[in-house]
This record gives sequence, structure tokens and C-alpha cells, in this order.
Amino acid sequence: MNEIEVNYHFIDVNKDYEHHDKNRSTFPRIYGNYLRSEPGLSGRVLDIGCGHSVNQSFKVFADRLGRLDGVDPFPAIAHPEHLASRWTCNLEDIPVSPCTYDMAYSYMVAEHIENIGPFLKKAIEIIKPEAAYWSMSPNAGHPFTWITRIVQRLGGTTVYRKHVTALANDYPAYYNLSNDAKILKAINDMRLPVSRVDFYYLPNVHWDHYFPKKLRSIPHFLDRTLLLRKPKMSFILIFRIQKSS
Repeated sequence: MNEIEVNYHFIDVNKDYEHHDKNRSTFPRIYGNYLRSEPGLSGRVLDIGCGHSVNQSFKVFADRLGRLDGVDPFPAIAHPEHLASRWTCNLEDIPVSPCTYDMAYSYMVAEHIENIGPFLKKAIEIIKPEAAYWSMSPNAGHPFTWITRIVQRLGGTTVYRKHVTALANDYPAYYNLSNDAKILKAINDMRLPVSRVDFYYLPNVHWDHYFPKKLRSIPHFLDRTLLLRKPKMSFILIFRIQKSS
């Protein structure tokens, strides 16, 4: 197996809290521009965890899309007009041949994958040589993910959604595929045909909306004093995995 090239990119470093407070909703556009720059976008593309509608990045790259398929374990509420085909199953069970896609991506899905080895194996298997799989999710190194896991373990997710914010997902988050070390370990342990991995860390302060209004001074304090000074603790993690030729 060839040595994997690994690169780290830190976006908007050295920007203060006020800058990020004014740019809370830029991360879907930034992710969309990364996808837009991928040559495979104009070919056959798979949206992994496509959900019931388009994601917030879709409008950024939609005009460059070739054919878009989707896969999601939950049935679609209505016919997904933007998808050529949609499979209702886990990615690992998608009935497509190896090397089918010119590109694959997921939007706020990686955090919900518990067993990342089989997931990554399938994601790499179904894309063509030198094609890429892109992902965006909360970063496992950010306190938001620690708090989420504590709430889940205490069985408080339903109460939290009812009394604090409905923004919180009502299905488990593991953040295993939101962790650079775990991603690289899975690739190496399974000897996946990967030539390059790029990690992009993007600061964002929008996580304060997951706190009750009276407690939002806590994330504001953490952002100002620690998190915006530690790029690897950024709220958003984007990664790109390129399959070997």
C-alpha cells in the first residue's frame, strides 16, 4: 500500500469573535465551493445521507452538477426531484457496482456513523480511481460534541429538544467520523486504496444556539478565550479523501 499524503488546512485563523459572529452562516457556502471545485462534480455524484430535501450547500454547486443520486436509511417524505435515483438503505448496502461514481459527498452526516470502517470502505469502493469523497460535520475536538454525547448518555435528548432547542438531532451522534485520527486509523487498518486525505478546520460560533439563552455566555467565553485560538478545536470539520489511481 502506498504512503498516504495527509494535509491540514486551517480556515479563517486569527479572526476575532466579532468576525465569526457576523459570519455564522458561511460554512455551507464554503463547503459548497469546495464541492464546486471538484472535477468529478460534473459527472455522476452520490449524496450520502441525502435526507428529504436539498442541503444548505446545494445551491452553491447545483449548476455544475451532472447526475446526482442519493442514499439514506430513512424513506423520502416526497419524491426528491433533484435526484436521479434514491436508495433507502445504509451506504454499506447500496446496490451499485464498484467505481460507479465520479464523486461522493455527505452534509452533516459523518457524526452519526458509529462503525466508520465499513462506511469508509464502501464510500471508497463506489467512487472511481482518483475520485474523492467529501464530508462536513461538527468536529469531534470541539466541546459541542462532548456536551452532545453527555446529554445522550444521560438520556436527556428528548427533554433537551423540547425545552432548549429543536435544532438538536433526535438520533445518536458518535463523532467517530468527525475525528482526524480515527479516520486515518480506519483507512490504514482496512488498507483502503487512498492516496490523499485533506482536513479543513473551520471556526464557527453558531453552536451557542444549542444553549438556553441565559447560558449562552458560556460558549461565548469559550470561543473568545480558547476555541478561536486553537484551530484544531474549530467547530466545523471538512475532509476530502481521494481514492488511489
